[in-house]
Amino acid sequence: MNREPAVVMVGLHHRAVPVAVLESARRAVEGASVAAVLARGGRGAVGVVTCHRVELYVEGVERRLARPMLEAWCGGHLPTAQPVVLGGEEAARHLLRVAAGLEAAVLGDENVLGQLRGAYRSACRGRQAGPLLHRLFHAAFRAGKRVRAETALGRGGRSVAGEAVLLVSRTLGGLDGRTVLVLGAGEMARTAAGRLAKRGVGRLLISNRSLRRARDLAAATGGEVVPWPWRSRVLRAADAVVVGTAAQEPVLTADELRDAARAAGHLVALDLSLPRNLEPPVGGVPGLTLIDLEGLSVLLEGERERRRGAVAGAEAIVEQEMERWLTWARSRHAGRCRGPGAGKVVAG
Repeated sequence: MNREPAVVMVGLHHRAVPVAVLESARRAVEGASVAAVLARGGRGAVGVVTCHRVELYVEGVERRLARPMLEAWCGGHLPTAQPVVLGGEEAARHLLRVAAGLEAAVLGDENVLGQLRGAYRSACRGRQAGPLLHRLFHAAFRAGKRVRAETALGRGGRSVAGEAVLLVSRTLGGLDGRTVLVLGAGEMARTAAGRLAKRGVGRLLISNRSLRRARDLAAATGGEVVPWPWRSRVLRAADAVVVGTAAQEPVLTADELRDAARAAGHLVALDLSLPRNLEPPVGGVPGLTLIDLEGLSVLLEGERERRRGAVAGAEAIVEQEMERWLTWARSRHAGRCRGPGAGKVVAG
């Protein structure tokens, strides 16, 4: 009897493909429902989209159907890269590791758990998550919550945006007296603005297409509002710009970045968006330091070794919650195989 839980994960993530491929995949699934996936079979599906991953979890299908289902979710526009396919225990363990922050670009990223909860809630609203996935996602939430409470991995409010602010500070030699422009007002931009304010940035400028949202963020962080059409103009007086918007195209062109770097003599530009929102200039630009999510991931790659003890504790919690879920999944499978009349003695 096959005791492997019937769950498959198929997708793309930052450790397997370049940022450009993730950009293409994210565009393809933007606003897409997993209903097209379930039309091809399966008892449930949950689609997870973050800055570093586009992953589909499907219940009740074989691995060979995984890629066609990802293609269905992408509306037939699957990037040319070979997707990662995991099945059974491997797929389940991967989700728990994602929730624990072990697969994030920033170990223990505080935003990952919220992103998974959002994906699960969306599937629940559409009644698209099957019983195995319901239990699996709750196991992932428990693992993530425990890692943050019981280990040092999630302490200190770690996130991609937080690490980006630290990088800006180190590159500029501190934030005192510095001017930083934040473009966007979503989760990534809010985190960055909050960290900049806490670290005592000299002047914090906030710009967003929605003036109301820019005002709200500026009020919460002590920043100044810059109307969206003025963003390239004020960039010339900034020491750094942190970009985190949902735009599908660059919000600052290569010429605008080049002009700003030349005007100020230096400019640190961090692009935390996917798709990327800063258009890279062709060739080097004196004084311009441009870093996107892929570059930030490379800079943080050595972090796992430095935090080996915290990682070991988090992995132990993942295995505990994994075993708990597997015990339930296998008992459920055994019960279904026995059937309602199994084990009963029928009088003749």
